[in-house]
Amino acid sequence: MVKHVLFVLVLWFFTLPQGDADDARKKELAQLEGTWTLIKAEMNGKSVLEKDDKPKLMVKDGKWTNGPKAAMKLSEILDPSKKPKTVTFPYEEAVFYGIYEVNGDELRVCGDGVDTGREKNPEARRPKEFDSTKGVLLVFKREKK
Repeated sequence: MVKHVLFVLVLWFFTLPQGDADDARKKELAQLEGTWTLIKAEMNGKSVLEKDDKPKLMVKDGKWTNGPKAAMKLSEILDPSKKPKTVTFPYEEAVFYGIYEVNGDELRVCGDGVDTGREKNPEARRPKEFDSTKGVLLVFKREKK
């Protein structure tokens, strides 16, 4: 009987955080809804954004797209439970290891593309702060509806 109670308590304990994580993820996805325009892109402290270049990022129904390409599910690439929040997604022949934060209508992303076939510890390349000397720093502004 005691083993059964302990098993139920352990099961209950491990299912609680998952519900909280799912709720946090849903809240995060809702916070990201909208159309975002890239207003700043820096590498090593220098702008890499062309003067008339205004790339857009659209987020709708938990998916993002930046044009005609297929949408990517944010729930598969974002982890809002980490501090700082992380974003990890395949990009061309590499994987982007980054961090992100949303502050009102501003979205900041900082990260680095990593060739995971060559890198022994790709997670070590994930920046810990929003600094263009630690990776590419991107700043998006949400468009008003």
